[in-house]
Amino acid sequence: MITQKRKFLYQPNITTSIICWSWTLIVLLIGVIIWLEITHFQEITLGFFIAFILLSWIQIHFRKLILVGDTLTLRSVFHPRGIKMNIKDISNVQLKRFQLSFNYKNKKYTFVLPNNSTIELSEALNNK
Repeated sequence: MITQKRKFLYQPNITTSIICWSWTLIVLLIGVIIWLEITHFQEITLGFFIAFILLSWIQIHFRKLILVGDTLTLRSVFHPRGIKMNIKDISNVQLKRFQLSFNYKNKKYTFVLPNNSTIELSEALNNK
């Protein structure tokens, strides 16, 4: 049992990550296209660059897995307060390189994490 609070940054499964980051990059590309079409740096270009930085920060900052005691909290962009999961109810933990997946209440969750985080989380989830 883990007594300290552990935070892990994650990305959703690989296809969802590619789609989300592609839409985020489109905001950056629109800013660059407007900048090159007008040939002068305008306020609208600055607005697109700031929107790109803000969207990137939101996608990185709000995606966290927080492990405290017997509870795993899944925070995402659309659920910033998180979904609380009891570790005892998590089953079928599978570990691949940079990827962790498990089932919770008949739903499969898949995350892309750094390799050391996947190892630490899988050990915590398997040692219920």
